[in-house]
Amino acid sequence: MVHFDYKKEPLRDILFIDVKSFYATVECIYHGWDPLETMLVVASHADNTGNGLILAASPKAKEVLGISNVSRVDNLPDHPLLKQVPPRMSLYIKENMVLNQLFETYVAAQDLLIYSIDESILDVTRSLNLFFPDPNLSRQEKRWLMARKIQKDIHDQTGLVLSIGIGDNPLLGKLALDTDAKYQKTNGYTAEWTYQDVQNKVWQVHPMTEFWGIGSRTKKQLAKIGINTIEQLANANVDLLYYRFGVIGEQLYHHANGIDRTILAETPPAAKEKSYGNSQVLPRNYTDQREIEIVIGELAEQVAARIRRHGCLTSCIHLYIGTAYGEVDSGFSHQMKIPATNTNKDLKTHCIHLFRKYYKGQAIRHVGISYSKLTYTQARELDLFDELDKHLSEEHLDKVIDKIRAKYGFTSIVYATSKLAGARSIARSHLVGGHNGGAGGLDGLS
Repeated sequence: MVHFDYKKEPLRDILFIDVKSFYATVECIYHGWDPLETMLVVASHADNTGNGLILAASPKAKEVLGISNVSRVDNLPDHPLLKQVPPRMSLYIKENMVLNQLFETYVAAQDLLIYSIDESILDVTRSLNLFFPDPNLSRQEKRWLMARKIQKDIHDQTGLVLSIGIGDNPLLGKLALDTDAKYQKTNGYTAEWTYQDVQNKVWQVHPMTEFWGIGSRTKKQLAKIGINTIEQLANANVDLLYYRFGVIGEQLYHHANGIDRTILAETPPAAKEKSYGNSQVLPRNYTDQREIEIVIGELAEQVAARIRRHGCLTSCIHLYIGTAYGEVDSGFSHQMKIPATNTNKDLKTHCIHLFRKYYKGQAIRHVGISYSKLTYTQARELDLFDELDKHLSEEHLDKVIDKIRAKYGFTSIVYATSKLAGARSIARSHLVGGHNGGAGGLDGLS
């Protein structure tokens, strides 16, 4: 049963674009190998994750060897033609920037949304007729011609292979991409979903977790009220969904019916970031509390440098501790309000205090710290018991260290604790996003 008059819904020409196996393809291109015919994986070093993760696999590696992303290096099959390279995050970020600059030759900046490092949304509604003005061509034909042109132009200029989902709105474009286009080799890795395809395509997405915005947790919650398919979700009582899930329930109902009224050019800019944070996976299980606190201290200082760079103070810290696989006791995630500050000493002290309050001796493998409730000012309220001169000296020292590192690199000046067993900041100083980036991973944090 159709619940919407699709003739009254916004009709856009959306191209939801994904670079096939982005990291792996970039590596193949830089090594002079065919990205569609080479079996290659991009794998993190074992000294970073303790086991090594496969971050990307080329299409051929997936097809022939069944390799999937985010699996373990230990599970790689022994094949003489399989190539393995380390990640270079700085290179991938650079290529992403070049790619999106090329996309701006097809649409205005406001009609381009960078969705992730390997996905972008182009609303070609306003530019379609500029490239294909022939009045004898249908709207659908022009969409496909535009998709083919972008695929060819990008491949000719960069070597990258694009999958494109064409849709009447961003949701339908995304579903066409993820469910259809990525697997349509014979159709040029392109697929189109329209409002007319809601019942025979959108409602048939299975399992539900393949649908945009539905994870395993949401799937379980929907199952509790008897909803186990997208078709059932589309025909559910929207009032019940709102009662159980709030605004998200309404959104799920609309999405299941193919409704997405987003227009990129009218989307307000993202709100200013309200928190800064960093996290890391430890190279082994940490059981020595002193070693864990060294890592927490380093992380607290790294994030402190970020908020100083952005000219703000934090009055709320959040600490996440994840336990090792097989650990009986679970980890924890807690936050605490503090007097507004951005100094290394204060933030390190608060983070370690929060850790000691909840730590029960578990083996630790994950650590994360974030600062929120930010104030963009250098004015602050001092405690009556603070020594003003000492406080100002600490602030000055932090800023001097920041300047030295900005000019000469993170490792140009490090605390003695970073030389102790368990410390991670020096080893991670050349990582970007937790992986090898080329140089200065911590230097370039923003």
